Amino acid sequence: MKKLILLFFLFFNMELKSMQIINYDNPNKNIFDQSWELITDQVMGGKSEGSFGFVENSEERFYRLKGTVSTKNNGGFIQFRSKVNLDKSDIQGIKFKVRGSGDKYFVHVRTLFTFLPWQFYSASFDTTKYWNEISIDFKNLEKSHLFQPAEISATDIKSIGFVAYGKDFEAKLDVYDVEFY
Repeated sequence: MKKLILLFFLFFNMELKSMQIINYDNPNKNIFDQSWELITDQVMGGKSEGSFGFVENSEERFYRLKGTVSTKNNGGFIQFRSKVNLDKSDIQGIKFKVRGSGDKYFVHVRTLFTFLPWQFYSASFDTTKYWNEISIDFKNLEKSHLFQPAEISATDIKSIGFVAYGKDFEAKLDVYDVEFY
């Protein structure tokens, strides 16, 4: 009986540290009541085009980012992102499930320390046509600018984005079960 109580306590404790941010009851917003939005390099004169939406059928529920990434006119990205408000400093990273076109994609995190639009922290991940779980510790994020702090805390994070970036290609990225741990 003591072992069962200990196992229950350990499992319950682990669950408290994980925070699902997708609001499946209203997938246009996350659990912080912030909208998910599509952003392309067209905001800075680029030529990339994309679409973003929530796909739901009898078997699956996920977000899909799709489009043409073009490096013409100093462009080269499409993304979907949302603002977050983390008040738990013990959160260490982000995990999510993805599938895609077989290309490399990125997670971009913006913080209190990323003032300019081209500043972010990032990590890359590869996709296949099958669902894979990706886990990224915040300590492994790469900063985009020399003057950004090397380490960030979860409470510093202001937005999270999933990005097709850096080369000319047809992007297709599906994402679900996005959670902080």
